[in-house]
Amino acid sequence: MRVVLMIILVFCIASCSNGVPTIASRLDKEIEKNNEKIFIGIPFLLGMEASTVRLDENWVITSKHNEPILSLLGTQVHYHPLCDIALINQNGDGRSEVGMVYNGESISHVGYPIGFPLSENAGVYIGEVIVDNWKECTMSASTGVVAVGMSGGGVYNQKGQLVGINHGFLSVNVEWADRSAQNPSVFLALFAVREWLEQTTGRRYFDDANVGEY
Repeated sequence: MRVVLMIILVFCIASCSNGVPTIASRLDKEIEKNNEKIFIGIPFLLGMEASTVRLDENWVITSKHNEPILSLLGTQVHYHPLCDIALINQNGDGRSEVGMVYNGESISHVGYPIGFPLSENAGVYIGEVIVDNWKECTMSASTGVVAVGMSGGGVYNQKGQLVGINHGFLSVNVEWADRSAQNPSVFLALFAVREWLEQTTGRRYFDDANVGEY
């Protein structure tokens, strides 16, 4: 039975991701604590799963498309009108230092693939993309691995700063002017929604110095 279940899990990951996720064995303890799984029903078998990341002691972030789960959690949720991000008003310990990432820099995708423990997958930021059903919101692409269940989990730069949240991946080859990527992962950069974050939380997460450098 255990072998059969493992085969099913591997098949699900293979068909619901752009690669094989890596179990987070050396992840920073603070990052590990700030990323959590949310679910309804029975995980993997008869339910829905997603990931979240803590922004600060009052707010948790996840993807807007996780609304079917969020609507049943009984917490106050604020949804961005155009982008795939939601803020959950939930008190708790922990705070993420936010930051930015630039073309060619390394990043890590963190989250909980369905049926698996916390995963951390390294990649390189390769450019901006427009995704179907979210065409009014520019997202970002990377060479990292993202699997179903990781949406809403944190994306981090080389400094360990939270730069965005996982959206998913594209099952196509994407071309830019000077590069291309097959089945890239997609994430939403927090910098892209910084004004909404400030309006919703009353806190400014990006200072003028950072904005000026972007």
